[in-house]
Amino acid sequence: MKISRRDILKGVSVIAGSATASVLLSSKSMAALSTYSQGNGKEKPKLFSPLQTEVLKKVCELTIPKTDTPSAADVNCHHFVDHQLQAVFTPNEGDAIVEVLNKIAHSSEDKYATGFTAAKETQQLELLTALEAKESPFTDQHHQAFKMLKGLIVFGYYTSMPGATKELTYLAVPGGFRGSVPYSEIGSAYSSKAFY
Repeated sequence: MKISRRDILKGVSVIAGSATASVLLSSKSMAALSTYSQGNGKEKPKLFSPLQTEVLKKVCELTIPKTDTPSAADVNCHHFVDHQLQAVFTPNEGDAIVEVLNKIAHSSEDKYATGFTAAKETQQLELLTALEAKESPFTDQHHQAFKMLKGLIVFGYYTSMPGATKELTYLAVPGGFRGSVPYSEIGSAYSSKAFY
């Protein structure tokens, strides 16, 4: 089962919650975004351990999988999440993300006797679905942290060069306002390609 990118995009505020969405779109977040460099993906995260980084990378890949465009993991969203948590969010919010990644890793060991990244994709999706539904062993706090994490992944992906230039549609001058345009006519949302 692959997760549709359009399902992810049905609203960052629905995915991340309005509080997280307001932080993602704040001037501080945008300023931190402008200082972020995608790099080569080999940088050491400041907030996450190697195991947490691998779990986060897999969560990124499952959230926005590779199709004819790169996945969120391919564009190093896991490094972006680390950067934004350091630059924009409070230490408590960063700790909540660390805790949910640890819980995912431990739950995979308990349920499948293997690490999350070594588990089958169906098992990985089953764990994330349980987390999304606040089912045992996950709590409401884990669920809230996961919502924030998904918001960061989506924000990181669609502000990356491949996300903005290959996934989203760019028109420098869209040509005026037309209300109630069927989605099938445009095929994707609009991007900020002018910046690339």
